[in-house]
Parts: sequence; C-alpha cells; structure tokens
Amino acid sequence: MKNILSCAAATLLMVGVAGVANAAISAEEAKQLGGDKLTLFGAEKAANADGSIPAYSGGMTAPPKGYDANSGKVPDPFADEKPLFSIDAKNLDQYRSNLAAGILALFQQYPDFRMNVYPSHRTAAYPKWVLDNTVKNATTAELTGQVVGDGVKNSYAGLPFPIPKDGYEALWNYFFRWQPTFWEFRNDSWLVTEGHKTLLGNFSNYLGLPYYDQTKTSLQDVYFFKQLDIGNAPSSQVGYNLILSFSSDYSKSNQLNWVYTPGQRRTRVAPEFTYDTPAANFGGALTYDEVFLYSGRPDRFDFKLVGKKELYVPYNVSKPNQPGVTADLINTPRYPNPDYMRWEKHRVWVVEATLKPGKRHVIQKKVFYFDEDSWNILETDGYDSSGKLYRLGLGLPVPVYDAKQPFLCGYSYVLMDLTRNVYFNAWVGPQGDIRIYDKPLDPGLFTPERLSATGVR
Repeated sequence: MKNILSCAAATLLMVGVAGVANAAISAEEAKQLGGDKLTLFGAEKAANADGSIPAYSGGMTAPPKGYDANSGKVPDPFADEKPLFSIDAKNLDQYRSNLAAGILALFQQYPDFRMNVYPSHRTAAYPKWVLDNTVKNATTAELTGQVVGDGVKNSYAGLPFPIPKDGYEALWNYFFRWQPTFWEFRNDSWLVTEGHKTLLGNFSNYLGLPYYDQTKTSLQDVYFFKQLDIGNAPSSQVGYNLILSFSSDYSKSNQLNWVYTPGQRRTRVAPEFTYDTPAANFGGALTYDEVFLYSGRPDRFDFKLVGKKELYVPYNVSKPNQPGVTADLINTPRYPNPDYMRWEKHRVWVVEATLKPGKRHVIQKKVFYFDEDSWNILETDGYDSSGKLYRLGLGLPVPVYDAKQPFLCGYSYVLMDLTRNVYFNAWVGPQGDIRIYDKPLDPGLFTPERLSATGVR
C-alpha cells in the first residue's frame, strides 16, 4: 500500500533547514485540531480505507474487569483476542508494503521469524487539560536554540506541534509526549545471544516530568524530564544509581547526569552519558542516546519529516506483563518470543535522521516511526557507515489505566544488533509495579544529594 498522508499534513511536510527556527502555526491552521479530520492532538480521526485502522474514539480510559488501582499491575485488556493472521516467510510478500525496512531485514536474517497480527486498537488517551494545552501550544510553540532542533519555547503541558512541519518538530513531540507528572516502575534489562541470557540489571525507575506539572504555568528550570534509577540486581548493579535530566533547550543547558558508584562511594557528574557512548550499566549493549530508543541532544543529525505510513508495528503489547510470564519465556534466542508479541496496523510518522557532515556517531542514518496518537517510538532502523541496516529498535507500548491520567506507556523496548545476532530487552514485566501519582513528589528526589543518600555499600 502506498504511503498514506493526511489531507492536512500533506501540505505541511517540509524539510527542516539547518539554522532556521520554525514559527508556530497560524490560528487558521490550528482550527483543524478537533475538526472533521484531526483530533485535538493532531492525529487523523477517521479509520483508514479498509477499516483495518479504526477511527479514534477517545482512547482507553476505562480499565478492564479485575483491575486493581493499588496493585501497580497492568492487565491485558485484549487477553481474549486471537490473531487475525500471522506474517511469516511464506506470505511475506503479501504484506511487504506495510512493513518497515528493519522488519524486512529481520525476516531476511531469521526466516523462522513470525509476526502475529491482532485487531488494531487506538488506546492512547489524554486528559482534557493536556488537550487544551496542546491546542494552545499549537499557535505559540517554536523551535529555538543555537542549532535548529536544540529546544522548544512557548510550550507547556501539552504537545508542542500537533501539526508538525518538519522532523525536529516531530522529534520534540516525542520528547514532550504526554506522561503523568510523576510515576514509577521497575524493569529488567537483558542481553540475549543465541544460547545465553544475561540479566544486565533490575532497576527501580522514578520519572518526574516538570513539563506536565499542573500546579505551574511554565518550567521552573530548563529540564523538562528527570529520571532517578536505582539498581537492585544483579549484585554488580546494586547501589549503582543515576539521575538523568533532559533539557528543553540544549543551547542553554546540556543534559545533566549524576551517577553514584558504590565502589567509589561518591556521586559525580557524568557528562559521558550521552550520544553514542556505550551504556556501561547496560553492558555496552546500546548507546546512551538509544536508551528508550532515543534520548538526548539531537544536534548531530539532520531530521527530515518524510510523511506518514500505515505499518504493522508493536502495539498494546500487554501479554509479557501478565502474572506467570518469566524472562525465559520472553527471551528466546535470536528475537523475543513471537507468542508474546502483539502487532497491529497503525499510522506512523516517518522521520529520517542523517548524520551531519563533520559529526561523528556509530550510526550514520536512523529512521524513526512515531505513533500518530501517542508519539511513542514504535520502531527505529539504524544504518552503519556503509549504508547497511544493522540496528532494529522496537517500542512495546502498553495502555496504563488511571481515571485522571490514562496514557500509553512506551518504556518497554527491544534493540537488536543484526550484525552480532544479539538483542537487548528492557522489559517492564510482571514485576513492573507501575504507579502513577497525581502530584509531583519532592523535587529534591532528583538531586545529587538524594542520589548520594541512596548508596547502600
């Protein structure tokens, strides 16, 4: 199937020009939001031509039967559904036009790979106040900074660019995607080779998003997202704790990282936790800007908004998070167990990031596939200096239910190295204990002093 471009977006797809900041859209353009064609957050309302992608109806705001808000567990709302069909090597050509390059490469490398395709559900949901702020931001938000894409100004508590004009605006929609102001979860990180599985770490993650603080009207400092990670296992990671703070304007202040190392019994600034530096606490299996599939300053790449496509992508992947599911069931050799994956057809924004002349990075080109509803990354395709596709990233979003703050959580992900035949799995499994809070906790939680106090040995 050919690329599907929305009528509104088709006239707005433009290549970002380095060094030129884009102005906000006009009030007339903003009238499209919430109209006949676009949702208040800019996605296409209607179903696709054959109905395989449904119309948007508000997302999932009501939890399934048996949900316990105090348990921290996330039930599978579609546990009774069966696959519509499976894509395998025998019928691959029939679906090729709706598969991204990384998936096609995966099939080529592993002919026994299989994708179970389920009915599509547009579960991403937004509180009313986030939608109101998104409409407001649409006519005020602008890219800013010394280098195009360095940051965003005049935007708060909503998507900045619901009708994106270029790749940088699309990227900042991902950075500023809707998440609760404060929430926490636990996850395991595994490195899986053909015959071996290694637990790299079990971490407690505390996420603070000052950008979505309802008690304020603007950011109180330059950092829109702060994260505290506390290592629980294995023994090598116990006490290895870090804080990451991500900037809303990298020309004013860069990413700020602090790490507590138990062997040294001290907290230090860690400026090396950026770009393509291998992530030591993940065994070097991914680079720091591949954490959550992409993070950090985007100044080494030119970002181009290519358009929209209908693709089969991971979506509503709740099955791995259910009671009784173990790491051995999920982490099968070569790729995650297809029986626990869920693929649906969705519209995605396609953004190409190409390394700028004179810049250095292990990846020369990366293609991002952003969900049109939640702005989570659903897939990344990474190419090396020879133009060969060798890194495949898969986001595994799950709907998280909360009466006040429903959202589509995208913090489980897989990163596959097709040259080494290994993959990294950051898995929010049954132990995930996802908890959402109405108000931000003490901002002192994200300080080096608090980090030092977390040391246990």
